[in-house]
Amino acid sequence: MELFKLIFILFTLTLINQNACAQDKDFDFMTPRDIFNHESTSNISLRNNRGLPATVFGLYVRQYSYVNPGDTCDHATVMYSTTENKTAGSFVMPTSISAGKSVAIGSNYLYNMIYEAIYYLNIIVPSSPPGCALPGCTWGSDTTKYNWCIYLGALAPVSVTSGYTASVPPSTVAPSSSGLYNYDLVSSYVYLGPISCSDQTLTCRVSTQQTQSFS
Repeated sequence: MELFKLIFILFTLTLINQNACAQDKDFDFMTPRDIFNHESTSNISLRNNRGLPATVFGLYVRQYSYVNPGDTCDHATVMYSTTENKTAGSFVMPTSISAGKSVAIGSNYLYNMIYEAIYYLNIIVPSSPPGCALPGCTWGSDTTKYNWCIYLGALAPVSVTSGYTASVPPSTVAPSSSGLYNYDLVSSYVYLGPISCSDQTLTCRVSTQQTQSFS
């Protein structure tokens, strides 16, 4: 019996310690698939350059472009730009980022963002991008292989009030619309890419580490 009590106490202390560590950790933008694959990252991260922690409610593709494999984002063809005020490829998952810290974006998380952006484009502009219906361009009818260049948008609550709850999702409004969410958390964009994707592993990534920051 005494041995059982000792084991129970040690188990409880371990859980308390793990919980304390989890509260100090900035959680990455990961899907269950990313975590299952040992936190597979896209080599893209989001950095908080503010002096205080920031809550980010999700990411989206603010500007979407494509390039031929081997080309850089300097030669990208823009399919929709920041001036069109779109939030395609939105993927909502609240996380807190400590001041001066970065969080990683999972490779499957990024794949889902780009998949949704392509799906949106095919609705409003059929056959765009031309010859590619999946991020990795391996759909049965796909004829052309592309890599992607994006501006990464981020959204955050405008304020936390008595009427605000984490269960209220962002409304499907244009980034400039007033409401509970600030869609322009990032104000100075850098091109992220070229991003290559695999439809077999459902992942997207860049070859070297790249960071989008906000302040």
